[in-house]
Amino acid sequence: MKSLAILILLCLSIQMFVCKNETFDRNQRILRELAETQETCLYVLLDAGSSSTKIRLYKSVCRRSSQIPQLEALPIPKDKDNKDVFPDKIIVNKDAVALTEVDLNETAFTDHFNIAFKIISDMKQFYKFDVKPFLFLRATAGLRQVPQQQQEQILNLVRTVFRKQDSFYFLDDSWVKVITGEEEGLFLWLSVNYAYQHIKHSNNQQFDIQKTVAVIDIGGASAQTAFYNTLNNKLIDLPEKTRIQIYSNTTLGYGNDRIIASILESTQTASCFQKTDGFIGKVFNKNTKLEVDVTGNYDFVKCTNALLSIMKITDCSYTEFNSEFNCSKSSIQQKLTGQKQIIGASSIFYAKSDLFKKLGKQGDTFKLKEFREQVKDFCSEGLTQQSYQKKQFTTCLQMMWVSTFLIDGLGLLNDEVTAISKYNNYNIDWSLGSLIYDINTLQCDYLDMNQCIDQITITDASNINKDGQTNNVFNNSLIINFSLLILVIANLLI
Repeated sequence: MKSLAILILLCLSIQMFVCKNETFDRNQRILRELAETQETCLYVLLDAGSSSTKIRLYKSVCRRSSQIPQLEALPIPKDKDNKDVFPDKIIVNKDAVALTEVDLNETAFTDHFNIAFKIISDMKQFYKFDVKPFLFLRATAGLRQVPQQQQEQILNLVRTVFRKQDSFYFLDDSWVKVITGEEEGLFLWLSVNYAYQHIKHSNNQQFDIQKTVAVIDIGGASAQTAFYNTLNNKLIDLPEKTRIQIYSNTTLGYGNDRIIASILESTQTASCFQKTDGFIGKVFNKNTKLEVDVTGNYDFVKCTNALLSIMKITDCSYTEFNSEFNCSKSSIQQKLTGQKQIIGASSIFYAKSDLFKKLGKQGDTFKLKEFREQVKDFCSEGLTQQSYQKKQFTTCLQMMWVSTFLIDGLGLLNDEVTAISKYNNYNIDWSLGSLIYDINTLQCDYLDMNQCIDQITITDASNINKDGQTNNVFNNSLIINFSLLILVIANLLI
């Protein structure tokens, strides 16, 4: 009976191994045929964030050789009034919808993604491309926060929908997954430095790592920082056997939406909102999914100390506004001081844009010391019922969080930050870097394995042995198959 059970396991294992090889052969054949017969490849990256799913479309030369891809963003076209012809995210009933808010059944997920597929089809027609795009989805903090069982259910529903699409190449279930916060920061770093051409699509061994820029992103649920550093903590392998060491860190709960929720649940709620002339503002708490009544009564000291408390800075506090004072020495965050250039994304860009609009200023770069003082002045202005706009009622808190996190958390009081949403036609977010990584992985796995370091990986520096090789590089399925075979042979010999 024992021998029969083991024999059945062996047969199943062989079947899985054969299926895996058949899938590999099929994918390799598709990619080689495209590289030989098709000049342009299209790539779709769906960014499933905490509040929406954004649509990104790129084109590149189809290649067999392993190089940094020559990606060109295909932006949403504009009409004569300079408005987007198509939305850049999935919109349902005029609202953006997070993936976690879609009903957990195949029909609902199909209807949800059909909206994105229609936009992509329209964009292909606009740009006059009649080729099937490669389809990827990457989810971030919004999906990282849900229970594991629900997360897997959502991902499997997405995969089921994608497998049934004849208009896209969806070759592997790994093309739908949740990325870690550290990967999010690392991909943002790769995106920005690619956009700035510090990392180029050819001869990437020639790029100077010392010229790369640091990045900070404050999203909806989390905040990320990433920069070149030889001492910390992530390695990314690029084509042409190029390995880069990057510090990448994420902090869940430091995104703008989560900070708003934390302040709404604190005793200092009023101090982080502009004073009103008697009316009550409405603020949505994403933690409780409830709308909260807020009467603003802005106080720089109280609001800053409340934000410091969220950052777990308990041995330093403000007693008054002082342009030279900060609590960064008490912060557990890795400091970004000494960087040649720092790029800020998402909420940093929005906070800067809102403040500069109010001040009538132009430009992308600001000094943190001046920014904090300008934020204090902005928040000190009262709101009248006439000037009140619900979506802008949280602007003061967003500015205060950007100022406090960058100065007291990251130690940037005397530094400058450049806050942008696009550069060289690329969106300043992690999606481009993720796609660069995915295309590199495709090339190394199927087309040009000799030009890669074992495999394209993102690795903890601690997982590299003294010879510079990655530990535990064997494929798990091969180990399982080999182990079962040994077990059967041993059992038959007994």
